[in-house]
Amino acid sequence: MMLKQYRKEFCRPPNPKARHLRCVAYLDENISDVLPYLNTVLNGHQYIKKPPSLTLKFNGKLITLYAKEIGINIVKDEDEADNILKWLKKEINDTWKRRKEIEPSFEVVKKPGVLNILKRLPKTNCQECGQPTCMVFAVLVTEGEKSPEDCPQLDVKNKIKLREYLEQFKIFSR
Repeated sequence: MMLKQYRKEFCRPPNPKARHLRCVAYLDENISDVLPYLNTVLNGHQYIKKPPSLTLKFNGKLITLYAKEIGINIVKDEDEADNILKWLKKEINDTWKRRKEIEPSFEVVKKPGVLNILKRLPKTNCQECGQPTCMVFAVLVTEGEKSPEDCPQLDVKNKIKLREYLEQFKIFSR
């Protein structure tokens, strides 16, 4: 087991109107050796070699893992932070256990292009997906927050084309 314990702290952002919290977990163990493996498994958003850190986009949050800290930019409460930290602890330990089966990645995974997604959409700005425009929908697809199935106006042919384009980026694995 790589990560056994951590201690967490919460703070409010400087904006006095903000209702969310920031969370920092201070780790008892150094997890820098697992970061390239997690980058592969969790499709990291940004990986930095020195000093080692991995930033993930997860459910609209930026989570950055350092050698002995984990920072979560926006949480609504301590329960949400606890759930994310429990999930991360499990991912860290499972990934470390399986590291011989995983090709570590020291690079950032290439992300799909917004315009490449947009050209496959109907461009009707119908708002049936819950977004104001197809461009906003395309941006959310690049982040893995929306999928081709979330566009009611997308015909089967273009849904397949969009899915095929997106498969190379593996953004729907979470």
